[in-house]
Parts: sequence; structure tokens; C-alpha cells
Amino acid sequence: MGIFIHKTAIIDNGSIIGDGTKIWAFSHICGDVKIGKNCVIGEGVHIGHRVTIGDNCKIQNHSILYEGVEIENNVFIGPNVVTTNDLYPKAQGKWDKLNFKKTLIRSFSSIGANSTIVCGNTIESNTLIGAGSVVTKDIPSGVIAYGNPAKIKKIS
Repeated sequence: MGIFIHKTAIIDNGSIIGDGTKIWAFSHICGDVKIGKNCVIGEGVHIGHRVTIGDNCKIQNHSILYEGVEIENNVFIGPNVVTTNDLYPKAQGKWDKLNFKKTLIRSFSSIGANSTIVCGNTIESNTLIGAGSVVTKDIPSGVIAYGNPAKIKKIS
């Protein structure tokens, strides 16, 4: 099947890309990233160091997945989704990773366009996060959550 990487995409050293995956224009895959089989990484996507993405995932255009994000199999990330990794970012002073928190998105979940996922949270399996939501806490399995902050609106 092979891997397709657009000529303008940047793949840093140490990254592993699974068979059948497509990476489109102007995307940047930082070092030591693991992307599973049969994924689609849209145009202009940034995937930070050591991010892990499972099989059969779709990361839509202009999404940003920072270091500390783990995505399991069969996950959909809509366009312009942003994750964070530092609970207390600052513009001045010594920068370190002491405040970095992991983010986990479990299998068969979908994240709507323009959503923000605050670090340190888990989105459990079979969950739908509505477009434009801000996830500030863990979201349980099998629900629909949306809003700012995202709240459970329906149990599927």
C-alpha cells in the first residue's frame, strides 16, 4: 500500500509512519512521533514531539497536537482542533516542562472543528465533542459533550 507524504510536508528524525498513511501539504511531524496505519493527516497539521496516533485516524486540516497527546485507534479530529500541554504557560522566565500534562483521546471518539482540548484530560471511547468546544475536564465514554466548557448533553 505504501505511505504518501506530500513534497511540502516536513517529517523530523525518529518519527514512524504506518503503512497506508497519507500526510498532506505543509504539515509538520516533529521528532519521535508514532503514526499508525491508514491514517490521514490533513494540510497544515502540526504534530509535536513524541505524540502517538493509532491506526485509522483522521486529523483534519490545520489541527495542532502538542507534545503529550496520545490518540488511540479510529479517532476523528476535525479541522482547526488545538490541544495544549502546559497548564501554566508563561512568556518570560525559564521555560521548562514541569507543568506539562498528558492528553488521551480514546478509540472511536470524534472531536469537532475548532475545539480546544486542555491538557491533563482524557476523552473516553465512543465520545463526540461538538464543534467549538473547550474540554477542561475528563469526558466519559459514549456521550456527546459540547460548549465552553464542554458539558455532557446526551448519553448515546
